[in-house]
This record gives sequence, structure tokens and C-alpha cells, in this order.
Amino acid sequence: MDQTLRASIQTSTFYYFMIAMILTTISQLTTMTVIIFGDISGKEGVVAASVIGPALIGAFGIIRLLTNMSYLVADMDKDMKATTYGAGISAIPFSILKLIFAAIFVVVALVQLTAIY
Repeated sequence: MDQTLRASIQTSTFYYFMIAMILTTISQLTTMTVIIFGDISGKEGVVAASVIGPALIGAFGIIRLLTNMSYLVADMDKDMKATTYGAGISAIPFSILKLIFAAIFVVVALVQLTAIY
């Protein structure tokens, strides 16, 4: 793959990752605010669905995007890997990070579900 094209796709993937993180975080914070300050009696199922849906979509989205990043890093040629940027990005443990971020979203969702019921 052309290294300029790979770098462009990698940058786009990073921005998609950030957008997914921000949207999922905003969704979870909004839901937590409703759980804490709103009267949800009789609407627990609806609130629970608004917790589970974004958490799962966010977790799977993060896993997919960080998997794509690991593929892009693996596709770097040896000249790119020899640069400071290439060495730095190759050192990022994407396989561990995707599990950590996904686990954070799921744990927050479980805490929210506990608060609902």
C-alpha cells in the first residue's frame, strides 16, 4: 500500500475513533444524569435500553476501529517503521487498548443498570 494513502487512512481512523469515544461518552453521561436527577419510575426499561444500546455500539465500534489501526500499523513498510513516528505508533498496544476501552464502556453501563434497578 502506498504509504501516503496508508497515513491518510490511519489519520481518518484515528478521528473516527475519537468521534466514537466522544459520542459514547456523551451518551453515557446524559443517561447517568437522567438516572440521577430524573424521575424514571415506570420507565426503567426505556432507560435501560438507552444504557445498553450505546454501550454495546460504542464498545464494538472501538474494537473495530482499533483493530483497523493495528492493521494499518502492520502495513507500514520498513522505511516508515524506521522513523520516529513509525517506531512510536508501532509501540502502541492496540490489542490491549481496544479491550480496555470496550471494558470501560461496559462497566459504566453495568453501573448505570445497577442504579436503575
